[in-house]
Amino acid sequence: MKKFSFTGMNERTNKEQILAKVRNAVMSKDENIFSDVNLQNDTWKPFTEEDGSEFTFIDRFKKNDGIFIYFENDSNFIDALKQYITENEWKPLFCTSRRIKELMQNHNAEIEFCDDFATLPKNTVCITDCECLIAQTGSIVVSDRCAGSVEAFALADTLLVYAKPSQIVIGMKDALGFIREKYGKMPDTTTIISGPSRSIEFENQFILGAQGIKQIALFLVDEEI
Repeated sequence: MKKFSFTGMNERTNKEQILAKVRNAVMSKDENIFSDVNLQNDTWKPFTEEDGSEFTFIDRFKKNDGIFIYFENDSNFIDALKQYITENEWKPLFCTSRRIKELMQNHNAEIEFCDDFATLPKNTVCITDCECLIAQTGSIVVSDRCAGSVEAFALADTLLVYAKPSQIVIGMKDALGFIREKYGKMPDTTTIISGPSRSIEFENQFILGAQGIKQIALFLVDEEI
C-alpha cells in the first residue's frame, strides 16, 4: 500500500508550541483508547488550560493513525497543498465541497478538481471540509451537506480534510448540537471518521486501509484575524 508524502511540513507549518504541548500531554495509554468513552452520559472530565480540547484532539487523532498538519493561514495551506499535489501526482483531486472550491477561487489557487467520481482513476484522493472535530475520540465528523456528496468521504482512498480550530468540540453530544444549530436539523448522511479503515486479517492482526480509507490527513488552518 503506497503511503503518500507530506514532506517539509514540520519546518513550515507546525507551531513549536502546539507540538510541545501534544508531546507532553498526559493521555490514556490503553490499547483501546475508547474504553472509557460513554456516549450516553456526559462523563468526560473537564479540560484544563494546559491540556485544552485542541491538543487533546490532535493527540488522539494521531493515535488513530491520522496525519495532522497545522497552518497559520489559508495562504500557507494552499501553498503546501500545491506542493503535495505535485510530489504525489494528485491530479485531479475529487472535490464537491463548495467551501473548498470557494477558498481556492478566492486565492487564485488554480488547482485542478473533478466532481465526477466515475471518471477518476484508482487510488482516489478526495479533499473536503468537515462539520466538526471531536476531541474526546480524535474523530472527524463529515456530512453530505458540507462535503457536497457522500462519495467525497465514503469512497476515498486518501482523504484530505480542511478544518478550523473553532470546529473542535469536546464530545459527541457537543458535535450533534453543533450540527443541529448549524442546519436546524441533522443532514441526511453524517459520518464519524476515526482514522484509516481497519480490518482483522490472519492471526488477528489489524490491517489499515484494506477496505475503505487508506490514509487520512487533517489540515488544521488557524483563524485569520
